[in-house]
Amino acid sequence: MDRYYRKVPAPQLDQFKRFRQEHPLKKMVINEVDWEYLIAGDLSGESLLILPGALSTAESAWRDITTLENRPYWLFIPSYPAKLDNMSALADGVAQMLIRHGIHSTYVLGGSYGGMLAQVFTHQYPAMVSKLVLSHTYPPEKRRADSVTPALRLFRALPMFVVKKMLRDRMTGVIPPKPSPELLLIAAQIRETVDRHFTRQAAINIYLRMMDFDRKEYTSADLTDWAGKTLILLAEDDPTTPEARRKALIELYPGATVHLTKGDDQSMGMLESGEYTRVVVEFLSLPEQG
Repeated sequence: MDRYYRKVPAPQLDQFKRFRQEHPLKKMVINEVDWEYLIAGDLSGESLLILPGALSTAESAWRDITTLENRPYWLFIPSYPAKLDNMSALADGVAQMLIRHGIHSTYVLGGSYGGMLAQVFTHQYPAMVSKLVLSHTYPPEKRRADSVTPALRLFRALPMFVVKKMLRDRMTGVIPPKPSPELLLIAAQIRETVDRHFTRQAAINIYLRMMDFDRKEYTSADLTDWAGKTLILLAEDDPTTPEARRKALIELYPGATVHLTKGDDQSMGMLESGEYTRVVVEFLSLPEQG
């Protein structure tokens, strides 16, 4: 571990190490697929499903977990099994895990890649979702689906050390040249996870799931009878969500509460400032429609 985290300042690294010690992974088998997941927070509180990003591990959502676990929520955070190659299968597995824990209605929070899965989960299991939070994510785009084909060809043909380098570079590419201590920790966690845990199948299936998501044909009428509420958090100049993409996402969820930050501040900046937690908690505290 130390070789990945040697540039991370001690306070941030100590916090992350404590998180790992205090949040051991749990295991469950669903339809012959091995799942890992974390549980945290108030066991008597409202259920909150947190869906991680493309790194695909429950642990990668640790900042969301640490900011929300002291509030009145029962947090459930799955890792994504490497063998599952589509978002619909992920949503099915997550639903079954929640049901086994006696959870039939939950809040859902997903950012970026996790926001894709959050949308799929809500469309497949609307009765299970009472509130949906989508952060710095995007709607399905059919024309984007085939854009991952070149990467898939390379991932199938290149030596695995090259595949891992491509993944590391892609996932750390948005980190600025002079990162904050928190971003240094994110970069180190990405490098460690990709190096130690990613198989060729895992790398390929990350992209196949994205392709599956972009081929969904969702419309603004799909959730007309859904009784839940949606919060959409976006940054005005985030290069991953240009204006047209932001508009398309908002139009897909009529009546959604939209929180738009200035500049290119993505979820990490919002989290560090406390804005992210404040906006999410205020939304989750709103009375549910009856």
